[in-house]
Amino acid sequence: MYPRGLTWIELRRYIEERRGPIVIPIGSVEAHGAHLPIDTDTIIASIVADTLAERSGWVSLPPVTYSIAVPTRPSNVRIPPAVFSAYLRAILEHFASFGQRSFVVVLGHGGPEMKSAIVDACRGLCEERGVSIAVFHVSQALRDLGLVDTSIDRHAGWWETSIVMAVDPKLVKDLSIYREPEDLRRYGVAGNPLNASAEQGRRLLNAVVSHIEEVVRSGIEGCFFNWRQG
Repeated sequence: MYPRGLTWIELRRYIEERRGPIVIPIGSVEAHGAHLPIDTDTIIASIVADTLAERSGWVSLPPVTYSIAVPTRPSNVRIPPAVFSAYLRAILEHFASFGQRSFVVVLGHGGPEMKSAIVDACRGLCEERGVSIAVFHVSQALRDLGLVDTSIDRHAGWWETSIVMAVDPKLVKDLSIYREPEDLRRYGVAGNPLNASAEQGRRLLNAVVSHIEEVVRSGIEGCFFNWRQG
């Protein structure tokens, strides 16, 4: 959350003075190999949202953590899509009812069900309330910037590992567990975390934040989803 220690009085003033969007990060609780935390998507979405808010003078709020994961492991929590969509809409509608007119949603977790639920939650609110909601999937932003080939590096690979390293290297477990290529597949990794570094993570983070800020400041009306451009 940015700023840390935000009070309700400060938030009310921010909304009343129309200083900018409210930034909301969305992650998941989901396995990310044998080396990353189960809240990796939330960590990444939160650092992008908080850095964006700090640089732009905006407000970012605590993350939405439980979402729609594929329940193949005990760590993968799946909220039914209709429930998640209604929950997200309720959050956005709450702030709209107090006069907030614009939102930026930073999405750290994807998948067809997830994206569809977010579109359903936001689209109705944009039409009924006349607010603007810009949703950015971090993976899609990296792909659009030409920084990551997401057809290869899809999950718990070098870019996610790099960003988590940039946030806190202690969150990344010993990578030597991946001694053989088949170990990557066995642990559900798509990509190569052995190539990760905190320096690369900072570079990727800065690029995504700058990209989102540029798009938002260019002017967005209604709903925008960066995976549905054109």
